[in-house]
Amino acid sequence: MKCPHCGGRKAVEIDIHSEGFSAEASPVKECGKCGLIWRVKVVDDHTEIDIIKPAKK
Repeated sequence: MKCPHCGGRKAVEIDIHSEGFSAEASPVKECGKCGLIWRVKVVDDHTEIDIIKPAKK
């Protein structure tokens, strides 16, 4: 998946199982290039990008 901040394609999926972050419904990703941590979630009939941690660079 392409990073919404820098467009990098090297992302690591993070396995998180706490309340509010379900790895199965909307997996959390970290960009290997800029460090952004995000997830894509489906709200109603459209997708939203949820930024968890801003990019470092």
